[in-house]
Amino acid sequence: MTDTPTLRHAETDADVMACFDVMHQLRPQLNSREEFLARVALQRAQGYRLLGVWEDGKAVALAGYRRIDNLIHGRFIYVDDLITDEAGRGRGHGERLLAELGTLGRADDCQRLVLDTALANALAQRFYFRCGLLARGLHFTMELA
Repeated sequence: MTDTPTLRHAETDADVMACFDVMHQLRPQLNSREEFLARVALQRAQGYRLLGVWEDGKAVALAGYRRIDNLIHGRFIYVDDLITDEAGRGRGHGERLLAELGTLGRADDCQRLVLDTALANALAQRFYFRCGLLARGLHFTMELA
């Protein structure tokens, strides 16, 4: 029997470890559950939270995010990671996560929600446009190591 999907944060180490398989689809450079757990612990010191859609005790979609204050956006929610398990796409999990992030951001007096995506990721861009996000700029990077 399938439980109704629920939203909740990954609060414990066991919760975070249970998110690895889905996150690994987005971040294949993660080599192990232990590395993922260590990175999440480091990011938590910077306000990172991991919100999941859970079904039958398993994470099926994830949003890694943090609240940031800066000069360009004021106070905002930055989405580091947004992924739905490949087998569960098209069931509204991504929309549900973005809606919940919007609710959390408004409750925390955030001005907007911001995320980045690869220029080549046309499917994600189409999804973001459908969800009401607008492309407002380009994100530049420089390798330092």
